[in-house]
Amino acid sequence: MLGARVLSAKVLWPLFPLLLLVVVVCLTWALVRAVRQGRETKTMWLQSAALGFYVLAAVAAIASERGAVSAHLHRPFSLLTQLALALALFHLWTRGDKVLVRLNICAWAAILADTALHYLLVR
Repeated sequence: MLGARVLSAKVLWPLFPLLLLVVVVCLTWALVRAVRQGRETKTMWLQSAALGFYVLAAVAAIASERGAVSAHLHRPFSLLTQLALALALFHLWTRGDKVLVRLNICAWAAILADTALHYLLVR
């Protein structure tokens, strides 16, 4: 088969830093936008929580790659990030802020893509 490619860690590995960058940029942009527009405190707390938990998840994942901590340590932080994103999306959807909703959906989609890549590589 000409052009057939194997889904291996060597091929897919560059996607992980790219997805991390997408999530960090989207969540940072959403937090800056919420603060600059003077959104209610709940919005700022939810955006801060999502970004903070994601940074902790990323640090734990990087540390686990180096063997410093368990490979499972980042999972609770990732779940807390997703919970904060779900709450933020529900809160923002009722307020009608389309830009913040789109930024949070983009961040969540990148997190889910990262999870899917992990499962592809394991199987």
